[in-house]
Amino acid sequence: MSKCIGCGVKLQTIDPNSAGYVKEIVLIENGDDVYCKRCHDVIHHNKKYDVENDIEGYYSKIKNIKNTNSLVLLLVDIFDINNGFIPKLSEYIGKNEVLVLVNKTDIIPRSMKLKNIEEYIRGVAKKQNLNFVGVMMISAKNPKDCEKVVEKIRKLKYRYKNKRRTGFDDCYVMGCASVGKSTFINSVIGKYLGGKNFITTSEQYHTTVDIIKIPLDQTSYIIDTPGIVNDKSFGNYLSYESMKDLKVNTYIKPRTFQLKNDQTIFIGGLCKLEFLEGDNISASFYVGNDLYIHRTKTIKADELWNLQKHKLLVPPYTEEESNKLSDLTQYEILVESKEKSKDLLIPNVGFVHLSGDNLKVKLYIDKKIRVNIEDSFL
Repeated sequence: MSKCIGCGVKLQTIDPNSAGYVKEIVLIENGDDVYCKRCHDVIHHNKKYDVENDIEGYYSKIKNIKNTNSLVLLLVDIFDINNGFIPKLSEYIGKNEVLVLVNKTDIIPRSMKLKNIEEYIRGVAKKQNLNFVGVMMISAKNPKDCEKVVEKIRKLKYRYKNKRRTGFDDCYVMGCASVGKSTFINSVIGKYLGGKNFITTSEQYHTTVDIIKIPLDQTSYIIDTPGIVNDKSFGNYLSYESMKDLKVNTYIKPRTFQLKNDQTIFIGGLCKLEFLEGDNISASFYVGNDLYIHRTKTIKADELWNLQKHKLLVPPYTEEESNKLSDLTQYEILVESKEKSKDLLIPNVGFVHLSGDNLKVKLYIDKKIRVNIEDSFL
């Protein structure tokens, strides 16, 4: 049985409620050029599905990459850098070379220093025990950026004077769910293969569910892999409606607050920052424009939470989601002076830049969510 051209799942004609279902008459009339029911509904009816995260299944699909001679393109969302590096990736891809593509650089404010972010990403990549060959800052929607990536791929493949010897055979596109892998591949298809977009892309989180192979040249394939939903990010615990508020797809407008001691800021209903001590306090939020941020006096924070949870303070929108994120932990952030400001990297949310003199802040967030606190590089 063939695979869905949109998400890569194996097609079947037996059970309409199982993955890969397609009507038998559709297969007969269209051959291998077929979308499964799920992809058809996403594309034509804008239907949404909550994510089913199968970590073991994901690793079973990529475990053989280490036995190949391949180039790995690792797509990382600039608003979720650290979780963009797939856990235990080196165990599954072996010594294959890795080119990191940082997506969504077209929608960050000019005040954010791309060179500093690139340098930070290089540091993260080197800690992952990867055979790292470079980083490129791109927009997966920009054909010119995709053209530069393809040129880089060709240079890496045909780097030797002996043209019969190549740097690798196939090229695997990897990354977390909804980082833009399929959008990138569709841009490549449109530019170099003259094809229409046929890999499923939408606001639906986690659209590719199995391996998809597309010819890159006469001797290679570019291979789209499923996205992993990192269990240290909010995407593993929130519904489609909640994740929609977190998605960053348009040029972001930073929101900056001048604060006093004993004030609290809620980031939706996901986490809160308590400002305990300090002078000249400033907090800038580089997050999606639809994500609600609310400032209040700390003495009123608990009352506000009890009254406005799932109403004003969203996401999450449901008690079921909140229960998954209720095991809170505390991070203490200390900032000596404005010259030594700090950046918080919160997965699926973005960056928070903290500045002030003798500043003491506490972050309350579910302990499963990975938070990175860094000397400022923005």
